Amino acid sequence: MRARGQGLLTLLVVAAVTVGALSFDRLGPREASGAAAGSAPSAAWHCPHGGGKAYEGTVFLANPGEVEVSARVTELSADGPSGTSMVAVPAGSQVAVSVDASDRSSSTFVETFGGWVAAGWLVRGAEGEVGIGAEPCTPEARRGWVSAAATTDQGDDAFLIVMNPFDVDAVFDVALFAADRAPIRDSGLTDFTVRPRRSAAIRLNDYAQGEPGLGVSIEVSTGRLAASTLVVSEGRGISSVMASSMPADRHLLLTSKAAGRSVLAVTVPTVAGAGVTGPLGSILTATLRSEGPPQPAGGLSELAQDPESAATFPVTTTGPSAVDLAVSEGSPVAAALRTAGVGNDGAATAGTSEPSPAWVVMPTVAGEPARPGLLLLNPGRSEVTATVTALPGETRGAAGTTTITVAPGSVAGVPREFLDRVGDASLLVESDGSPIVALGASTSLGNEGLSVYALAIGVPIPQRGTP
Repeated sequence: MRARGQGLLTLLVVAAVTVGALSFDRLGPREASGAAAGSAPSAAWHCPHGGGKAYEGTVFLANPGEVEVSARVTELSADGPSGTSMVAVPAGSQVAVSVDASDRSSSTFVETFGGWVAAGWLVRGAEGEVGIGAEPCTPEARRGWVSAAATTDQGDDAFLIVMNPFDVDAVFDVALFAADRAPIRDSGLTDFTVRPRRSAAIRLNDYAQGEPGLGVSIEVSTGRLAASTLVVSEGRGISSVMASSMPADRHLLLTSKAAGRSVLAVTVPTVAGAGVTGPLGSILTATLRSEGPPQPAGGLSELAQDPESAATFPVTTTGPSAVDLAVSEGSPVAAALRTAGVGNDGAATAGTSEPSPAWVVMPTVAGEPARPGLLLLNPGRSEVTATVTALPGETRGAAGTTTITVAPGSVAGVPREFLDRVGDASLLVESDGSPIVALGASTSLGNEGLSVYALAIGVPIPQRGTP
């Protein structure tokens, strides 16, 4: 009787797991409830990285926890799923997974089991499109997205990448915002449908050509999706930036170039306040934070920006820097920072609106020679000490730990000697409890390692008890 009972119990467990897996596939993953690193039983990462002819794609999975985590990696495109693989991510390490990036619509869906891992992508151009794009994936599939990272200026080709890993259609509208024209709501961007387990690339130049700053707003009526922008430029390389799930009143955008030229892009989407019949404009102030005293950035000091518009502001930086953009009145905004590289490849980031005491920063290096960079911003009023630990991969990079102190309201770069030693490892950044921001900023390839350039904000580690 005991053996028969055990056999029945086994059958019930198998049946429950099977039903759960089918429900997961059909309904998609629930949004994470928040847990300490290594304790989440399952999660999902959406990586709308895009690509192009002969592009090379890599998705990095980094495990800062103490237990091995399993991951299922599914490649998506406009034609549907093209391959699925299972990957084991050992504790305290990273795994690099080669993924298809041969189409503008290429995307990757990652499901994890048994613990928490961070995920991010790196795509490398080909066929005359020189450059790399690096960015963290998002754990969210939502019904609304905004972005300020697109540009359709002369020589720029901008694409909106959307992915739908679920078993129902995703139907959505796209609105585009520019500096000196009415919002663009074209019929070709209305009720746009992405079929189940597919992704799509929408060329934004077809709707708004010649815009140095182009805002994007996505409103989903059916299903959920994840979105990013991919910009391929003549002479400025490749940049890919995740869209934001919602606009915010503050944006922290880091970059690192000696005497670098950057462009701050700001979009005010359609946001109506309580009791207000129409959309609100925004009053903006930007502060440049670096290793020195703070100063105004981009001429933004209580500057008014119209509703449903996009604008760009030139910013000059010296060394590790951050633009601290704040909305003092009016609608929250979307923002992005585009930075010129030393070679022909620039980079872009949407930064973050929420500092965190712990981050995982994914690799921003495409190969050797390389000059890896890691920047830490302390937006608070007290000195912060942070510990940086390498999460090495299977082939390159070494384990190691270092500490760095960051003054209040400033940005510091992690010493290059440490970064050279750990190679292309993902990096675990933990503060002494104070919220900080971490970003990877690296150049690589070429004779001096300065050919291509990438920026990628870190992935905040969920803290126990967060919603």
